[in-house]
Amino acid sequence: MSEATVEETGGRRRRGKAVTAFLVADRAPMWFTVAALLAGSAGTYLIAPRVNAEFEAQKIKTDFVIRNYNDLRAKMEDFQSLYVVTVQKQVAGEEIRAEVTRLQELVARVGAQNIAMMPMFTTANGPKAAGEVTVAMNGMLTVLFANAGKSIATEQETAAYNAQVAEATQKLVKPLLELYVRIGDVGRLRPTPTNTDLREE
Repeated sequence: MSEATVEETGGRRRRGKAVTAFLVADRAPMWFTVAALLAGSAGTYLIAPRVNAEFEAQKIKTDFVIRNYNDLRAKMEDFQSLYVVTVQKQVAGEEIRAEVTRLQELVARVGAQNIAMMPMFTTANGPKAAGEVTVAMNGMLTVLFANAGKSIATEQETAAYNAQVAEATQKLVKPLLELYVRIGDVGRLRPTPTNTDLREE
């Protein structure tokens, strides 16, 4: 073994002993403590703001989802329950002008909310569903207008009227469900797609 090899081997052993002594020592050298503190400070000032910014952005989206989902659900519950009452009154030949005015107001409020949600959607599916919801709600009102002043007394007339109501109501279901899903997408809630076949347990 040459002198150079012996010297290199000895140097490696000395460095290894130095590292071992450092790792098992009761106290760390001052330079290591300072370096660790500087690294921690850099993480606090460089990494933490980025993490906080991402957290705040996600919080804004989550708040958006919760607020708009609850607001839309409340408006749709009011609209659908009032629509059922209005249909029953129209079949009975009662005055429905006050109810129709209220329904029109709800359609306008849902439409305004849908417009306010547009900037938050990241795909065209959200705005498309919102537009289809408004169209479907107006379609339900059209049934009321089309049958205003008409007789719905006989069994045949009642069946024809109910068929129109059912058809118009059904057209609201799919876009409304799609809109709920797209609102959930904004908050990264991973909602179940509308075309998913759910399995029974």
